[in-house]
Amino acid sequence: MKNKTKITHLKKAQISLEFSFLFFAILLTSLVTISYFLSQNFSKDDVVINDVENAAKTAVILANSGYNGINPNVTLIYGGISWSEDKKNIYIYISPKSCVTPEIKDFIISYIYNTTKINQSEYNITINPSTT
Repeated sequence: MKNKTKITHLKKAQISLEFSFLFFAILLTSLVTISYFLSQNFSKDDVVINDVENAAKTAVILANSGYNGINPNVTLIYGGISWSEDKKNIYIYISPKSCVTPEIKDFIISYIYNTTKINQSEYNITINPSTT
Protein backbone atom coordinates (compact mmCIF):
# COMPACT_ATOMS: atom_id res chain seq x y z
CA MET A 1 0.00 0.00 0.00
CA LYS A 2 2.83 2.36 0.84
CA ASN A 3 4.42 1.88 -2.63
CA LYS A 4 1.10 2.59 -4.34
CA THR A 5 0.77 5.91 -2.47
CA LYS A 6 4.34 6.82 -3.38
CA ILE A 7 3.68 6.16 -7.09
CA THR A 8 0.50 8.22 -7.00
CA HIS A 9 2.40 11.19 -5.51
CA LEU A 10 5.10 10.88 -8.17
CA LYS A 11 2.50 10.94 -10.95
CA LYS A 12 0.86 14.02 -9.44
CA ALA A 13 4.22 15.76 -9.21
CA GLN A 14 5.03 14.90 -12.83
CA ILE A 15 1.65 16.19 -14.03
CA SER A 16 2.22 19.40 -12.06
CA LEU A 17 5.69 19.79 -13.60
CA GLU A 18 4.35 19.17 -17.12
CA PHE A 19 1.60 21.71 -16.53
CA SER A 20 4.20 24.24 -15.37
CA PHE A 21 6.24 23.73 -18.55
CA LEU A 22 3.12 24.03 -20.70
CA PHE A 23 2.08 27.22 -18.90
CA PHE A 24 5.59 28.65 -19.31
CA ALA A 25 5.59 27.85 -23.04
CA ILE A 26 2.20 29.54 -23.52
CA LEU A 27 3.34 32.57 -21.54
CA LEU A 28 6.56 32.86 -23.54
CA THR A 29 4.71 32.53 -26.85
CA SER A 30 2.25 35.22 -25.79
CA LEU A 31 5.04 37.56 -24.76
CA VAL A 32 6.89 37.11 -28.06
CA THR A 33 3.68 37.64 -30.04
CA ILE A 34 2.80 40.84 -28.17
CA SER A 35 6.35 42.15 -28.51
CA TYR A 36 6.35 41.47 -32.24
CA PHE A 37 2.95 43.16 -32.66
CA LEU A 38 4.08 46.27 -30.79
CA SER A 39 7.35 46.54 -32.67
CA GLN A 40 5.57 46.29 -36.02
CA ASN A 41 2.81 48.80 -35.22
CA PHE A 42 4.63 51.52 -33.30
CA SER A 43 7.56 53.42 -34.71
CA LYS A 44 10.28 55.34 -32.91
CA ASP A 45 8.39 58.54 -33.71
CA ASP A 46 5.27 57.25 -31.94
CA VAL A 47 7.29 56.56 -28.81
CA VAL A 48 8.87 60.03 -29.01
CA ILE A 49 5.45 61.68 -29.30
CA ASN A 50 4.22 59.76 -26.27
CA ASP A 51 7.30 60.78 -24.28
CA VAL A 52 6.93 64.42 -25.35
CA GLU A 53 3.28 64.45 -24.32
CA ASN A 54 4.07 63.07 -20.86
CA ALA A 55 6.93 65.54 -20.39
CA ALA A 56 4.73 68.46 -21.55
CA LYS A 57 2.05 67.57 -19.01
CA THR A 58 4.68 67.41 -16.27
CA ALA A 59 6.22 70.73 -17.36
CA VAL A 60 2.83 72.46 -17.19
CA ILE A 61 2.27 71.07 -13.70
CA LEU A 62 5.73 72.29 -12.65
CA ALA A 63 5.10 75.73 -14.17
CA ASN A 64 1.80 75.98 -12.28
CA SER A 65 3.55 75.12 -9.02
CA GLY A 66 6.09 77.91 -9.41
CA TYR A 67 9.02 75.63 -10.25
CA ASN A 68 12.19 77.35 -11.48
CA GLY A 69 10.86 80.80 -10.53
CA ILE A 70 8.00 80.63 -13.02
CA ASN A 71 4.92 82.25 -11.57
CA PRO A 72 1.99 82.37 -13.97
CA ASN A 73 -0.84 84.60 -12.78
CA VAL A 74 -3.38 81.97 -13.79
CA THR A 75 -3.54 78.21 -13.83
CA LEU A 76 -2.13 76.91 -17.10
CA ILE A 77 -4.03 74.07 -18.72
CA TYR A 78 -2.44 71.45 -20.94
CA GLY A 79 -4.75 71.35 -23.97
CA GLY A 80 -3.21 68.58 -26.03
CA ILE A 81 -0.66 67.71 -28.65
CA SER A 82 -0.62 67.38 -32.42
CA TRP A 83 2.09 66.65 -34.96
CA SER A 84 2.95 66.97 -38.60
CA GLU A 85 2.48 64.13 -41.05
CA ASP A 86 6.13 63.11 -40.81
CA LYS A 87 5.92 63.33 -36.97
CA LYS A 88 8.96 65.62 -36.81
CA ASN A 89 7.09 68.83 -35.89
CA ILE A 90 5.26 68.52 -32.58
CA TYR A 91 2.75 71.14 -31.44
CA ILE A 92 1.72 71.55 -27.81
CA TYR A 93 -1.34 73.56 -26.82
CA ILE A 94 -1.55 75.35 -23.50
CA SER A 95 -4.37 77.62 -22.33
CA PRO A 96 -4.93 80.47 -21.78
CA LYS A 97 -2.69 81.41 -24.69
CA SER A 98 -2.40 85.05 -23.65
CA CYS A 99 -0.77 84.04 -20.34
CA VAL A 100 1.88 81.77 -21.85
CA THR A 101 4.93 84.01 -21.78
CA PRO A 102 8.15 83.38 -23.73
CA GLU A 103 9.75 82.41 -20.39
CA ILE A 104 7.10 79.70 -19.86
CA LYS A 105 7.44 78.47 -23.46
CA ASP A 106 11.23 78.24 -23.11
CA PHE A 107 10.93 76.38 -19.81
CA ILE A 108 8.46 73.82 -21.19
CA ILE A 109 10.45 73.21 -24.37
CA SER A 110 13.77 72.87 -22.53
CA TYR A 111 12.15 70.60 -19.93
CA ILE A 112 10.82 68.34 -22.69
CA TYR A 113 14.17 68.14 -24.49
CA ASN A 114 16.06 67.54 -21.23
CA THR A 115 13.81 64.82 -19.87
CA THR A 116 13.12 62.93 -23.09
CA LYS A 117 16.66 63.20 -24.47
CA ILE A 118 15.29 63.53 -28.02
CA ASN A 119 17.41 64.99 -30.79
CA GLN A 120 16.63 68.72 -31.09
CA SER A 121 17.72 68.81 -34.71
CA GLU A 122 15.36 65.95 -35.58
CA TYR A 123 12.23 67.04 -33.69
CA ASN A 124 10.89 70.58 -33.55
CA ILE A 125 8.60 71.40 -30.62
CA THR A 126 6.32 74.42 -30.78
CA ILE A 127 4.09 75.76 -28.01
CA ASN A 128 0.75 77.23 -29.14
CA PRO A 129 1.53 77.53 -32.86
CA SER A 130 -0.09 80.46 -34.58
CA THR A 131 -3.00 79.54 -36.83
CA THR A 132 -2.65 81.67 -39.92
